[in-house]
Order: sequence, then structure tokens, then C-alpha cells
Amino acid sequence: MVEITLPIVLQILQTAGILVGIVYYITIMRNSQRNQELTLKAQEQAVETRQAQLFMQLYNAYLTKDFLADFARVSYIFQYENLEDWMKKYSSFVNLADYSTWARIGRFLDGAGILVKKNLIDMNLVDELLREPILYSWENMKKWVYEIREEMKTPEVWANFEYLYNEVRKRHPKTTSFDDLPSTRVVPRPEN
Repeated sequence: MVEITLPIVLQILQTAGILVGIVYYITIMRNSQRNQELTLKAQEQAVETRQAQLFMQLYNAYLTKDFLADFARVSYIFQYENLEDWMKKYSSFVNLADYSTWARIGRFLDGAGILVKKNLIDMNLVDELLREPILYSWENMKKWVYEIREEMKTPEVWANFEYLYNEVRKRHPKTTSFDDLPSTRVVPRPEN
């Protein structure tokens, strides 16, 4: 029979203490890992919620009568040959209402482009909602954008709008371009 001495008892207690510490450490690590996973999931849900909120703000703006009227004017009514012609017809010095319409559509779609580029809104949602305004507005506005960039030496003017257009065009290469529309689609300007 083995005689139990104080050193043996201490050694057994030390080994038991180490085992308890290891079990405790493993338990803590598992709980920490679970908490990290839950935190990550909560963050992903918060991001999805924020994206949905941003998307709904875009959607609500899109549904307004003013936006739809502005879009129709920019895409189908405003006609110009070049920057000089545009300045004579639509600049803020000539017609503040037309200029405001032009600027609202361009800035709205440029802002949507920023949100997509920064991955704050899913491009697929924007494509589904804003495909027509993006394609037709850019098709009519691009001459002005390119000339104003050159004239003012500002290549960033509505660069995010152009990015958005290019992304939509990649997804829908066969969609009719503005240049392909028959002239009968252009409606005469309503009198105010």
C-alpha cells in the first residue's frame, strides 16, 4: 500500500488545480468565442438594417412627384447640342428652375453612386429601383458632364453618377440607350 504523505497530497492538489484552471480557461475561451460570434452577427444585422434604411430613403425620394417630374424633364425634355447650348437654355443665369431640376437629378444619382461605391447600399437594389433614371439621365447628361469636367478642369464632377451608370450598364448591356430612343419619345415642355 502506498503511504500518502504531505508531498504526494500537495502534488495531487497542484495537478487538480492545474486541471481546474485548464477547464476554466477553455470554458472562458468558448464563452468569449460565442460572444464574439453573437457580436459579429449583431453588427451584420445592424449594417443590413442601416442599408435598408438608406435604401428606403432613396426609394421614398424616388417616389415623389417632384423627382419623377425632374427625371422626365432631364431625360426626355431637355435637349442641347453642347455645353454652350446648355448654358443658353438651362444655366442658373437663364432659368433657375431648369438648372435646379438638372442639379437635383445629377446630385441625387451622384449621391446614390457614393452609397453604392462605399458598399452602404447593395448595387442590386439600386439597379432594380433606379435603372431607368440612371441610364436615361446619364445618357442625356453625359455630354454636359464631360464638357464641364474639361472646361472646369474637375474630373470628379458627378464621377459617382458615372460609376453608377457604368455598373448598371454592365448588368444590362442591351438596354436601350437614350440615343436609341425615337424622337417621338421627347415630349414638348409644359408651360408653367
